[in-house]
Amino acid sequence: MALWLVYGWLTAAWPVVFANAITLALASFILVMKLRFR
Repeated sequence: MALWLVYGWLTAAWPVVFANAITLALASFILVMKLRFR
């Protein structure tokens, strides 16, 4: 996801940037909660 975010930023494809930023934030949140409440 992070690489797609960078790709969208470099090509100025703002829908790609926003979609991947949201997905990356949610995936990061899930990972943190999974590790925290193991």
